[in-house]
Amino acid sequence: MSVTKSHHNLDVVHHGIVLISDENSTSRSSRLLLSKDELCIQVIDDGTAEPEEAKETLMENATRQVVIVKKPDSGFGLSIKGGSENAQNMPIVISKIFKGLPADECGELFIGDAIVEVNGVSIEGQSHDEVVNMLKSSGDQVTLGVRHFTHMTPFLKPAQSLQPDSTLDQLFDGRSSRSNKAQSESRFSDSKWQQHIGGQEKKWKTLTSLPLAMAYVTRYLWGTDNIRTNSFEVRAVDGRSSGIVHCEDTAALEQWIAHISKHILSLNHKSIKMSNKYLHQSEQISYIGWVNEYLNDDDQEELKIRWQPRFLILKGSDVCFFDVPPLNSEDLNKCVYLYKCYDVAVKQVPNTSPRRDKRDNCFLIETPMQIPNHYLSFESAAGFELFEQAYYRTVYNTITQMQSRTFACNFEGRPSGIVFDIKQGISLYDIPTKSYIWQYRFRDLQAVADDGKLCVQLSFTDDRSLNPDRIEVKDIECEDVVTVVFNLHSFVLAKIVSTDPDYLKSNRYVGNAED
Repeated sequence: MSVTKSHHNLDVVHHGIVLISDENSTSRSSRLLLSKDELCIQVIDDGTAEPEEAKETLMENATRQVVIVKKPDSGFGLSIKGGSENAQNMPIVISKIFKGLPADECGELFIGDAIVEVNGVSIEGQSHDEVVNMLKSSGDQVTLGVRHFTHMTPFLKPAQSLQPDSTLDQLFDGRSSRSNKAQSESRFSDSKWQQHIGGQEKKWKTLTSLPLAMAYVTRYLWGTDNIRTNSFEVRAVDGRSSGIVHCEDTAALEQWIAHISKHILSLNHKSIKMSNKYLHQSEQISYIGWVNEYLNDDDQEELKIRWQPRFLILKGSDVCFFDVPPLNSEDLNKCVYLYKCYDVAVKQVPNTSPRRDKRDNCFLIETPMQIPNHYLSFESAAGFELFEQAYYRTVYNTITQMQSRTFACNFEGRPSGIVFDIKQGISLYDIPTKSYIWQYRFRDLQAVADDGKLCVQLSFTDDRSLNPDRIEVKDIECEDVVTVVFNLHSFVLAKIVSTDPDYLKSNRYVGNAED
């Protein structure tokens, strides 16, 4: 196959012919064009007229002027999402319209409409907060320039952001998606690429282009542990899907996944760098990416859905779980779960050990809270290793800034405080005498055991000990023993990183779920 390009200097890094199917196994021969930031899906242009599509495209591109007048003691009655922020250039779209308020009563605005003008002023390139301020400063009346923007609808429903939407149907009904075609024309122009097969020139038309920033690529059948043979799927942050991409063989599959994953990773890294420019040093982001969580909800059993994608972020000292990637600073505060990195334990589940199902690259994030631990899976071993190294850095940076933590406890029946200090090690402070009664270096710690309720036992190497094995055992009672143990592990990890960072490259410290 020879491929030529014309008119546009397309930055295509990988391309090929594949079969794409929907969940009903209806398949269609397609071509994939991969650039540094988009995956474009094309089909052969057979010259079929698409009058309905042209009509819909005109509707989408038309700007409507809508005047909204406030009522006394009320706002305009709408919420917006999107904006140019943190390396993302999302349109400003109406995400909610409140019943009985002006935006609802005017009858001309719809969820999914993109706002392109406020009082005749273009908002292109404006951040979410800047557009909010423009609306607030408009007084009692505002004129909005809006366009219908169908493909943003999944983005407005966070719980469903990675669920397949109706755009996939366009691959199989003979019509290209009007919203996706309009979006992709600036990068992959329809019929600009040509293919020569059997001496005949074939023209291609673009059906959709999926942005790769914070996209999700998987080989698994959605929500299960069933892996597809020589097939994969890409889902964009706005919910659109590539469909099931069937490759010729394993080699072609591995090439596609490697290329796509590489560019997703690169774009995510750029997003991190851009975000960190606006975040305090103590809130810097060190990791973002998709992971799958095993669902403990028995209600999902009938649907056979046992896995749900989560967007995982390490930010400052926080471990954050999201249903969808946060696209602005406001969304960063809307995580589903939030933990301090030193209050949790990360434990790998070896592929050779018993697991909950057939998924590989699993690990646990254990918490001291009375909720089920998070049983998670990455698509690849490399994905887990990337998270693992980021987790090491996060713990090290946090503990280094924190320096020490003290927990109330009882030792030999006396009120005390167990102190973890990155410089001084582990010590026991006796409250009645206001003095330290013993102290050990972190490297003296040989073992930690706890009953998960009240007691923790610390074993130290001590040359001064009268015991034949030179081991001193300290039994301590704490109200929150699991938190104490997890914090101790975090301090030891930070100490290892500070003294011998190369050690962790060959000796995994995140623990083993069999322990």
